[in-house]
Amino acid sequence: MDPDVKTALVDELPGCDMPGCDEPAEYDAATRSGRWGNLCQTHFDQEGCRLGLGMGQKLVVRGSAKQPEEILSRADKLCAKCGKGCPEDSFNKETMRMRVLDDEVKVEAMIMMGLYCEEI
Repeated sequence: MDPDVKTALVDELPGCDMPGCDEPAEYDAATRSGRWGNLCQTHFDQEGCRLGLGMGQKLVVRGSAKQPEEILSRADKLCAKCGKGCPEDSFNKETMRMRVLDDEVKVEAMIMMGLYCEEI
């Protein structure tokens, strides 16, 4: 698994798990106590959370405005370099789009070295 994974796809944003908070959660992260939870931006910052494997991920709604058209376009261009021609709703396409949000240069380098599709 990639230690730099900083985003996670969700069907919809859950509520923040902190008591008394009714804000939507934007993160799934470890708190200071070591417990994991869905956190809004305010609680993510208050808890001193960070992004990455074993720390936390930014929640991105699948197919939402959180994936701007320019990001999707860049992901699709990189995906085309692979040559597998994955269907629009495939796991590979979704993964590519999420990884481009994390680090587009890394994704492009993996494709150029022929490593990307073997990894997923």
